[in-house]
Amino acid sequence: MRRTTLAITALILALTSCSSATSTMSTTSRRPGGLISGGGVGGRGVPVNLVAGALVRFNACDDFLTHVKAEAVERVGPYGFDWGYGSPWMWRDGILEMALAAPVAAAEAGGRSDDFSATNNQEAGVDEADIVKTDGRRIVAITNNRLSVIDVTGRKPVLTGSVELAPDVSIREMFLHGDTVVLLGNSWGPMPLEFVGIGSDAVGMAVPDGYRGGGSPTVTLTEVDIAEDPEVVHKLQIDGGYISSRMIDGAARVAITSGPTGFVWAYPEGSGLRAERAAIAANKKIVEESTIENWVPYFILSDAAGTVLDEGPAIACDRAHYPAEFAGFDMLSILTFDLDDGLEIAGSTGVLAGGEMVYASADSIYVATNRWVDTAVLEGVAEELQIAPQFDGARTQIHQFDMSGLSTDYVATGSVPGYLLNQFAMSEHNGDLRVASTTSPDWWGRGRGSQESVVSVLRPNDGELEVIGRVDGLGKDEQIYSVRFLGEVAYLVTFRQTDPLFTIDLSDPKNPVVRGELKIPGYSSYLHPISDTLVLGVGQDATDEGRVLGSQVSLFDVSDLDEPRRIAKLTLGHDSNSTAEYDHRAFLLWENTVVLPITEYGWHDERGSYHTGAVAIEIGDGRLTEIARVVHPGAGSARFGWNAEILRSLVIGDSLYTVSNAGLLESDWDSFEDVSWLEFDKR
Repeated sequence: MRRTTLAITALILALTSCSSATSTMSTTSRRPGGLISGGGVGGRGVPVNLVAGALVRFNACDDFLTHVKAEAVERVGPYGFDWGYGSPWMWRDGILEMALAAPVAAAEAGGRSDDFSATNNQEAGVDEADIVKTDGRRIVAITNNRLSVIDVTGRKPVLTGSVELAPDVSIREMFLHGDTVVLLGNSWGPMPLEFVGIGSDAVGMAVPDGYRGGGSPTVTLTEVDIAEDPEVVHKLQIDGGYISSRMIDGAARVAITSGPTGFVWAYPEGSGLRAERAAIAANKKIVEESTIENWVPYFILSDAAGTVLDEGPAIACDRAHYPAEFAGFDMLSILTFDLDDGLEIAGSTGVLAGGEMVYASADSIYVATNRWVDTAVLEGVAEELQIAPQFDGARTQIHQFDMSGLSTDYVATGSVPGYLLNQFAMSEHNGDLRVASTTSPDWWGRGRGSQESVVSVLRPNDGELEVIGRVDGLGKDEQIYSVRFLGEVAYLVTFRQTDPLFTIDLSDPKNPVVRGELKIPGYSSYLHPISDTLVLGVGQDATDEGRVLGSQVSLFDVSDLDEPRRIAKLTLGHDSNSTAEYDHRAFLLWENTVVLPITEYGWHDERGSYHTGAVAIEIGDGRLTEIARVVHPGAGSARFGWNAEILRSLVIGDSLYTVSNAGLLESDWDSFEDVSWLEFDKR
């Protein structure tokens, strides 16, 4: 009933006010029979315990429409699809979060050419979009809602041009390919209905004059030519929310998730059962009259002047798949672009399911969806929704796609118990996918069952990612804080009060074995290989009771997997934190030196109560030594210093370049003394 929906909505709003974090796009919604889960915008009821199995491919649009209409007619209510399209939400770590979309097999996987550093990518040769890019001659940066292009070939950096970005689009990151920059982001707001291919009448109802479909997310890709003065040349808009992307040799894959569009539902005219029944009947008719454009994402490609060059469904019906068990009306789409040809969609494939997390090897791209819910949070409505039995054994579903050439083809689907921390929880090796997950979160410390971590090995077989090996029981009553798969070894950190570092031997994928465990205070939230025998951890120091104290860097000797040792530790300041703790792209390793952004809030005689900048740390002879701090102008102001917080660091030749919203600082790589300062436009 509507009163139940309103009660849960009130609960959502109350809990959301307690969370300041954001996450990737997800929706949780209700359906008869007690089914609840995460998906994308407009998602309907999905079982928490999805049964992994090969997806079924649609033969034609008639098959697609027959399938979705049959499912939708069963589920549509007096107000359309429950929860609507404007309130995506998910459960993560016991906190209800709103979402608007919202991330190495060897030490060199971070990416490096002979004379300049590249984005710190998870896998060698698989480029990840970021807010700062370089080709060794130019630095391209997204700051203050502007794209700036800086020439670094002369005696000092020179701003050659900038482009103000559209204020209604939240640009998240970009790719740089030759003289082309592709900006990737989201917008959320009204769009004229004639722009989505359905004219002046939406499905089922006449649209009032001036009506604009609102609350619908849009993925926006913007192509910028930087050969001379940077200028926008093309814009591509697609229904849905941006998840993530990868690029290999100029072929970019962009993962998005979208929900149904163009529906204007009939609502009950008055109160009572008859009014609701009449609205349900009208909405069933609306579903029956829907077209393919209502169910798959629509795209519009335009030039800089706004002239539409091409438009239509982004996914062909015979490139779409669906799971045997209903998984909502969201469409997970993988779009392929040859950036030599700009923003023309070179290929696409889709799955009627949600998507939240992306990992890519050189050959495959994987998209995972986390699903879990806490019964205690829904106390008072759980009995009516009959959802309690569904929470046990929540799983994460993973879809694999092949990336040979410019085609992106569905390969297989599988699942693992629990939920994944981030993209580093997945890694492909010799055709097998290794996945680290945590089961049964301890919601708000209420002790609703124990949790542990699991490492699973999955192998594609006739459309299914089959689990061929597994080791469990890791970190009892703790959750994963970081994981790194390196060749045939996995390093996994869990935390609650202490930081157990597990070493896991994966040389026999059918029989993973825990080799060693090291318990120390604090935790590492990012792990980076230094050599075959050394791993660096970036995280937080903590007391024996688990209270965090500030950023720390740890050096682990893993030459003996049975007895890993921490051989060095460096604390970076009381009440400090580093972006690299949660965004690996902010981490720079060059030669034997690590550069990390750092912000301190505790009092220091030499730096005052607030300090922001970057710290350079030398690794040598089993020691970690702080050798320099880099600070941008204005960083000492607690009131305005946030603008000078260093976002990224990179090396070109003999210079270290650090980027903040305030500007770009060039420092000498050997002495770390300031060389030149370029202030960015503050408009």
